[in-house]
Amino acid sequence: MPSDSNIHYCTQLVVPEELAEEAIRVALQENPENAINSPAIPLAPAGGITPNQRLIQPINRLGFYVNKTWKNGRTIRVRFLPGASPYVQGKVKQYANVWSKYANIHFKFVYSAPEEIRISFVKGDGSWSAFGTDCLTRPKNNATMNFGWFDDKTSDEEFSRTTIHEFGHALGCIHENCQPNADIQWNKPVVYESYKRSDGWSPEQVDFQVLKHYDRRRDGVKSTKYDRLSIMAYPIPKEFTLNAFSVPLNTHLSATDIAFISRIYPKPRKTRRLGHDNNPAYTSSSHFDVGAFTTISVASAGRGAKDHRTLIQFPESYSSAPLISAGISFMDFDNSDNPRVKSLVEAVLPSQAVLNLHSSGGGGRHDAGMSWLLCPPGDADFQCGSFTTKANNATQSISFDRVYSSTPKVVVFFSALDIDKSTPCRVKTYASNVTKNGFKLHIETWDSSKVLECGVSWVAVPANKSGIAIGTFGEDENLYFNDGLNKVGAVKFEPSFTEPPRIFLALNMLNLDRGGHTCVRISSSHVMGTQMEWRLDTWRGTSFKEAGASFIAVGV
Repeated sequence: MPSDSNIHYCTQLVVPEELAEEAIRVALQENPENAINSPAIPLAPAGGITPNQRLIQPINRLGFYVNKTWKNGRTIRVRFLPGASPYVQGKVKQYANVWSKYANIHFKFVYSAPEEIRISFVKGDGSWSAFGTDCLTRPKNNATMNFGWFDDKTSDEEFSRTTIHEFGHALGCIHENCQPNADIQWNKPVVYESYKRSDGWSPEQVDFQVLKHYDRRRDGVKSTKYDRLSIMAYPIPKEFTLNAFSVPLNTHLSATDIAFISRIYPKPRKTRRLGHDNNPAYTSSSHFDVGAFTTISVASAGRGAKDHRTLIQFPESYSSAPLISAGISFMDFDNSDNPRVKSLVEAVLPSQAVLNLHSSGGGGRHDAGMSWLLCPPGDADFQCGSFTTKANNATQSISFDRVYSSTPKVVVFFSALDIDKSTPCRVKTYASNVTKNGFKLHIETWDSSKVLECGVSWVAVPANKSGIAIGTFGEDENLYFNDGLNKVGAVKFEPSFTEPPRIFLALNMLNLDRGGHTCVRISSSHVMGTQMEWRLDTWRGTSFKEAGASFIAVGV
């Protein structure tokens, strides 16, 4: 192991507080599913902040964090800023493209704007990169990545180590030593002294850059088993630990790195369509699709806008319009306003659809998010519908258009909510008495809650439908919230999948006191073929007692 004076370190960079909301907006605009997937890291690092500024994690004014991954299949444009020879540029290109061998992400090196990644070669400025979609928050004339020690004499091992590492950050990978499964017994006084001597870092910087340790459930960090051979691992001399544990200078992707990035950005697979396999662990529901949309991602609408529309393009053009069901997955309303939101499917054509999040209030914040599920025409197994009422309590008998051969599974969820701000927000929807012919849909309130409008959507599928699993979670699981905390649980998929499925999530129950703001988000994490973890987050003084949600998992 070389001495610490010969080791070049990467600095983890953070988004300034004033850009935290913008970083969330661009992450959701780039990849709407970042809204319903729990983040791979619970803070928002960004490029352009040099190491000697000694910044540590800022306060996120929105009170929650989102994933920062790019849209799967994206071609990311990269431009070199002046400062490196053609030889050095060629080496960066060579090793950046290592990621594309295993991830469904591509890098295109361009000579002029527009681009998403801009690389500088400022000597003495260290090695750093913006984190995932935070690249898009940087001013167009500022770098998003820097290599501070590359020249024509740099070894291939160093080009490989540092380039792959920094492009890992650009794709959304955190430092391996920070991840939840990294149980490193640090010798802190030695670590502090070494970084003070080599980099001039304060103990606070060392705590944030090196010693910080995320909790998988509390912070929602996606992680694998700790891998000391990961390209994202800091080199750790044995003197830095109490038990002589060490990490070498890793120069290539490890097997764990490859498996992780392949899961985050999966390459397209040849898949079977539903109903062609009786195996209980089904391979695919390739003709289904799911997605998400939030008001935050629509910058052009403006903070005071009521209608926030988006156009979604289907994976193929169908012979007729498909079925689309939508539900509420996220709410952020000031306490001066009614929680008022509608997830609307306004127009559906064979190749595309227009969705609208109608979110309105007074002069305060009124943001919201929705999930959507698509089923192409001709699938007789899938049935869906909706119901709206202005009554505090309602029961509606639902008859299926097509009778099932056996009792199907049914989930219901909110598609619209408008609750009087002067009353508690205590409302839930659920299905009962499910038969082959239909079911009863219920909307209930309690404790003087006053519903001005409540819309509910429902989805029904056969209980043994291949490639799709549905269910509910949250209610009656002793969920008692405090501001800034979250609740995490797990559900098993029945039937299971051979690959991690995509997830539709929507709220089906809210139980909160008035006085604080109405802020809640449902998201998923650690999705596997057999189960997923779910998260319910609150912020901004929200006082939740209970919450619940429905999920629909579809194979990829």
